[in-house]
Amino acid sequence: MARYWGIAAAAGFISAALYLSVILGSPGAFLLAYLAPLPLFLAGLGLGLYGVIVAGAVASLAVLIAGGSLIAGGLYFAIEALPVAILAQRALLSRQTGNGDQEWYPPGLLVTWLIGMAALLVTVFWLAFAGTEGGLSGTVEKFLTLGFSAMLEAGEPGAEAVQRQQTIGTIAALFPGLAAASWIVMLAVNGVLAQGLLSRFGRNLRPSPRMADTVLPNRLLVALMVLAVVGLVAPDGFGYIGRNLTAVLAVAYLFAGLAVVHAFMARWTARQVMMVAVYVMMILFGWPVILVIVLGVVDQLFGLRRRFAGPAQGEE
Repeated sequence: MARYWGIAAAAGFISAALYLSVILGSPGAFLLAYLAPLPLFLAGLGLGLYGVIVAGAVASLAVLIAGGSLIAGGLYFAIEALPVAILAQRALLSRQTGNGDQEWYPPGLLVTWLIGMAALLVTVFWLAFAGTEGGLSGTVEKFLTLGFSAMLEAGEPGAEAVQRQQTIGTIAALFPGLAAASWIVMLAVNGVLAQGLLSRFGRNLRPSPRMADTVLPNRLLVALMVLAVVGLVAPDGFGYIGRNLTAVLAVAYLFAGLAVVHAFMARWTARQVMMVAVYVMMILFGWPVILVIVLGVVDQLFGLRRRFAGPAQGEE
């Protein structure tokens, strides 16, 4: 038992160290910080709920002490420890089916929980800054202007400075949603990496789900459509949160679209090479992400994956 708690605590310390590495300021440090959820997922998916609770508590306390404030520890707890604990707890749920098989919590509902937590964070920030000048939109624009101040001062006054300020305004319009989308992808990548490592060494508590089995609840598509309409027609305050929550929910259909691609390529002998090509194109060019999101929405409406259903050649 002491070994169990020791491993959980060590995972927490490693996560805190990775998270705090961002203060070094180098590009490599940002990559390390991106992997901060990985030890927590390893604890959760390899040790269970109590393991990830201990790891998260140790890491939050370490960040609090190193950061010297409750805000530092609280922020880590809110964006790292608590979401990972919730996802790990959900992922390890299972039930016996009528024929005696064990049915595990489906990947589509894990995605839904992840999207829901991101949407909640964006909404909390929107409400928290509602009383400030310009609301969350104005605060974000000021933050971005401050961040780009050196570039703005270095540029020539006049049209170029105005154009830069317009660019900042454009980024600010969707910044909370895009930041939340990046956070969603970060947690998803670390969760998949953790499950893969645990499976590789036989330490996983649940079998790895297939990407092609990711099915989203219909209510998520309804919410996406409602928020898109709010973002288009509502006045600034509600329109702003509507647009940003639309961006958050759209990430769910990125996963759904990738599930369609995985299902389509399941019978192909070169499917792994082709899937790598798809992911590389999305990372390098960006615009294929929009196509994959649209594919996910179309699949939800018309059931494209049913047409590709068939025996897959190995795990996805």
